[in-house]
Formats: sequence, structure tokens, C-alpha cells
Amino acid sequence: MVEHTEDGKKAYKSLIVEPDKLSVLNSPLALEIVKELTREPGCALDIARNLQLDEQKVYYYLRKLEHSGIVKLVRTERRHGMTAKIYEAVAPVVAAKLHDDGFTLEADQAAVSPHIQKFLHLFVNNGTLDAKIIIGDPDEHGRFDTRSKEGSYFSDFAIFIGSFINKHSFPCYKIDTEIHSSDLNENLILLGNARTNTVIDRFKDSLPITFLGENQSHFVSKKTKKVYKDPRIGVIIKMKNPFNTEKNIMIIGGIRTRGTRAAIIALTQNIEELCANQENGSDFIKIVKGLDREGRGVIDSMEILE
Repeated sequence: MVEHTEDGKKAYKSLIVEPDKLSVLNSPLALEIVKELTREPGCALDIARNLQLDEQKVYYYLRKLEHSGIVKLVRTERRHGMTAKIYEAVAPVVAAKLHDDGFTLEADQAAVSPHIQKFLHLFVNNGTLDAKIIIGDPDEHGRFDTRSKEGSYFSDFAIFIGSFINKHSFPCYKIDTEIHSSDLNENLILLGNARTNTVIDRFKDSLPITFLGENQSHFVSKKTKKVYKDPRIGVIIKMKNPFNTEKNIMIIGGIRTRGTRAAIIALTQNIEELCANQENGSDFIKIVKGLDREGRGVIDSMEILE
């Protein structure tokens, strides 16, 4: 388990038990016994003396804690002609799994934030990219006869997602003008907006944002009803594929190229902040604004708007 604190992240060994076995911890006495065993292993007599309690009462709770898996017998010792059972606490964190929403991790992913794991696992499975990345054609194309300039940001995203992949299959991307109808039913990662990527244009009516204007030059959030026109606005969306709900799509884009750059920065450099409050079973959408912190006329940072 990873705990996020003001001083940084702390990792703990954790123990998962059945929910009904947590009831033993309703007793303040049981909690005191566990705390005592976290300091050092001991037997019922040791704990009873330290806590000034009746030995039989301590032993009663030790049996219940052992049955729950929260403490374990580590050895026996001969004391005064009798056998003493020495117990220790199994883990500093005890939790109950209420439903199965986990996924298998590669060995080298163990140190990765669970927020990042959860965000990417629909598209990266067992170290393999399980999606096709779609970027807009750099030549004029589509109903808006527009060139895509977002391809220059593909390298940053490719390096980022590549750090979670150890089994490669090339090519991993397609140009939107090369897409066949069957491709639309797969897991897709789409870069751009409704003008520059014709696949996003095909999905636009199902998205949690609505593109507005004759040239789809701005959009409104369906959640907050707020209209966004600033060219620095970027958006990251993760949701079920409207053409096949067994699959998923991720959209990384913006109102203009600067907005797409902001979305890429959010995803590659600020993903823990981006994903901190993602919920189970719901569409994921973050709207960000690009910032020029260094004053060089280049988007180098971002802030989350919603």
C-alpha cells in the first residue's frame, strides 16, 4: 500500500483479510495487543504484563487475531517448564477487499503509483500495448480540410507509454486517413481534436464535451456546461468505445496545438495529480490549461481546470 502524505509517499506492507474478520478490531483491547506486537514479538504473558491485563483475556484475543490472520505464531519457547507461544503482527496495514477491481502487474511496475496503473491498464496489458494510436494526417484532409500539427508531440507520449511496455509490436500507430471501419471497434488512443483527427470527429457526439462553432473551434463541458475557447485549453478523456463498449478510447487533445501540448504535459509530467481522484466505472475527463511559466512563448506547464 502507498500512502500519500504532505512529506511525500510512504509504502507499507499490507494484509488483505475477509471483511467479516475485521470485526475483531472493533475491540480497543485487540488493537492494543496488535500495537504491542508491532513493537516486538511476544506471548500472552508478556503482553498481559506490559498492558497490565488478565493473561486469559489477552490469549482470547490473540486466538481471534490469529484466526483473522492479523497476527501469526512465529515460534515457541520453553519458559519455567512450560511452552510459551510467541506471536507477531503480520503487517502494519490491514484492509478488506470489497470487490475485485484489480489487475495483474509486471514485476517492474510494483513501484508505479496505483493511480497511474489504473489509468493505463485498459491500454497496457501484461507489458503489451493493447491499443492502436491514431494521429492526424499532416496533410490537408477531412471535412475541415485541415492539417494536423500534433504529430510532433507523439514522441513525448510514445516515450511515456513505452516505459510501461516490454513487448513491442510495430507499427504501433496509424494515420487517421488510413483507418478502416474494423479499426474503430478496438482500443484506441487518439491525438488531436475534431478538426485535425477524423476519428475523433466520428466519435464527437458521444464524448463528454461538445464541439461548437462552424469549425469546431471551441467546446463545452457536458458536466459543468462551461464553454472553453482559449487555444491553450487541453483535454484528456478516457471512456468506453462508442462503437464497441467492450473496448475503450483515450483522447489527448486540445482546442489548438498549444492545448494539445498542455494535455501531453499533463499526462506525461503530472499524471499522478491528473489521476488522483479517478472514480470506478465512470468516464474520465480532465480539462487543463497550458501555461508559459518560463516566458519563452512556449507551453511548459499546465493547471487543471476541471
